[in-house]
Amino acid sequence: MTVNVRGRSTVAGRSVDGPLDHLRTMVRALPVPTAPLTFPSRDAALGLALMDLSFRLDHLPRLSEHLTLMDRGHMSRTISVDVDLEEISGRLRDTLIVPGQPVPGATASLWVPVSRYSRRDLAPVVIRDSNGEVVPRLSHRDANRVTAAAFVKLLFMLINAHDDVSVPDSPIHQLRHTHQRSRWLLEAAITELIMVGAPAGQRLHTPLDHAARLAASHPVRDLAQAGLDALFPAGRGDQLLVPFARLLQLAIRQYILVAQLGLDRPRRFLTWDAPLLPAQHRPAPLQSLAKNVLPVNREFVVEYETEIPRSVKAYHLTLEVRQEISVRRFVMSSDVDDEFVEVLAEDLESVARRADRLGSHHKLLELELQSIASRLAELGRRRLVDLAGYEDYLARLPIPVGPGSAPPPPRLTADEVLTALSAGNCSLDVLAAFCAHYAADGLQHLARSGLAGPGLRNIAAGLRTVQAGRDVTTDNDPREHGAHAHWRRPSVELSPQSTEPVRVFAFMALADEAPALIESITRMVAGLALVVLGIGTLLSGGIAWLYSPAIPDNFVPEQADAVVAVLLLVPGLLLARLDLPSTKSVLGQLHKFQRTLAAASVVVTTALAIVVGTVRSDHEMTRLFQLALAVLIVILICCVCEFYARRIHRGSSVPRSAKVPRWLRDVRRAKPTVEPDDFFDARGEV
Repeated sequence: MTVNVRGRSTVAGRSVDGPLDHLRTMVRALPVPTAPLTFPSRDAALGLALMDLSFRLDHLPRLSEHLTLMDRGHMSRTISVDVDLEEISGRLRDTLIVPGQPVPGATASLWVPVSRYSRRDLAPVVIRDSNGEVVPRLSHRDANRVTAAAFVKLLFMLINAHDDVSVPDSPIHQLRHTHQRSRWLLEAAITELIMVGAPAGQRLHTPLDHAARLAASHPVRDLAQAGLDALFPAGRGDQLLVPFARLLQLAIRQYILVAQLGLDRPRRFLTWDAPLLPAQHRPAPLQSLAKNVLPVNREFVVEYETEIPRSVKAYHLTLEVRQEISVRRFVMSSDVDDEFVEVLAEDLESVARRADRLGSHHKLLELELQSIASRLAELGRRRLVDLAGYEDYLARLPIPVGPGSAPPPPRLTADEVLTALSAGNCSLDVLAAFCAHYAADGLQHLARSGLAGPGLRNIAAGLRTVQAGRDVTTDNDPREHGAHAHWRRPSVELSPQSTEPVRVFAFMALADEAPALIESITRMVAGLALVVLGIGTLLSGGIAWLYSPAIPDNFVPEQADAVVAVLLLVPGLLLARLDLPSTKSVLGQLHKFQRTLAAASVVVTTALAIVVGTVRSDHEMTRLFQLALAVLIVILICCVCEFYARRIHRGSSVPRSAKVPRWLRDVRRAKPTVEPDDFFDARGEV
């Protein structure tokens, strides 16, 4: 079993402890046991079976997620899965049978893992079937207990299988035969880690942090530490190389969701509400200030990332927001072909290193290059299909895409294609042309084309740069306040031996389409400007006060109370008719700049009302009326800029997100990427 997990890494410039570091810390902190932990052999077998199935999830042919953006920073998820018990092998099925005699007339049932989620999510999970009935599930405590039994069994198997187990002076031999208390300490440390869990991205805190001048060494602990170093020599460096550490990291950071399903219904439909998902990322303060003050962000950008089992044949991702909000863009991408691209790049680099030796064997070099060419052509064909689907998505949009549309692709000859590839140009135009020439049997003599050597290394680097292993799936929901993307596993698996989960990235651009708040605010500001203009004209007897340097006489009103009442009541009535949502909501974030414009216009008229009630100079009164009208005109110009900014965002053909594959951004000539407003990570790890 292989899983995609990080070991020691760096977060915000600091080192993050991996699972083996947590294990060493726990070995130093726990009391030395005087007796071994006892787990039934059935618990260890059940734990191993649950881990195996929870990592691969081969019995889930279809997975659906329904996302609802509650407010800024929180997202709810409803997960639905199709379960096929016939995909579970007979040996695993015997292990997963729920113990105890079934009720007479009833069939046996299995413990079946259906998902994994982070330990940070503490909300209860209730699983229901297609009839709405609650499905029994294994408690987290029992699941952790059998998982701990499985890891204790794995540790014992690793010790028995080690090469030094027969060397008398080795730590492995001592753990196995002569100093078993050290092994008991290791088993207790593993059990404690799995039962309690370890923080992600932090150092594990223990009672050792609160005590000083403790004994520097202890023979039992020292032997346990030496045994860990002997078992996992890469543990102090890259823990990704240690499979035991990778499994342990998942066990201490995630829960296994295990349902009890009867064998009488081998195919079941299950659904549950996942714990509320908090946002993991917020923009920098300066960036947030610019978005809130300047008319440059007329979209609320949300990015979502999750993992799905590679065995899943279909994955549905649905988004729902309030009806006042429109989903302007919804694009989903996955790294389903990333491993294939990495293997292809390694093959290219391998052939490049052996190009000189293969040069004397012309046919062997040609066979190597033809094998690479067939896979490269298939990769180009897939990305071309994705591009065609994206172009069809743009054509279905209710808002037409502006002049940023992609130009017609160039027509390249076979020699031009090989020259471009040798230079590291792996853009989609070049890959599509290569695919066309390969399908037309126009690349029969690659060994003579000079492609071998440095050109192959450039192709490998170019494939990684353009993210050729990432596909694109677009929205097919006609509703304005909803979106849906249907991802299907490719019919031909390019990496058939891979069991790594598929990472899925979703980009969501939310906006308030017409009739929008900015339209009402523009009318409000224009109306206030006309009110100020009308009052000034009535007081001066004409409009000459706007442009004439001469100061009109009797500009100060005789009945100032009436003018003050008009300047205070009219803005209040107009502002009350505006539906201004809370700033904590997504709609409130979209309306922040508009709220600023509305508040600024009210401040101007209020200040002018104060001036009318206190100033008695015709000169000052005239200048202050001119200043108020000028400020209102500036606010009106900001409203017009807001409309222009909204038009630019609506006409953008490719989202400015790093989650969108580079090859698509290059084809559509997208602008530089920007940080999202909210980022949600449902992978269960940091």
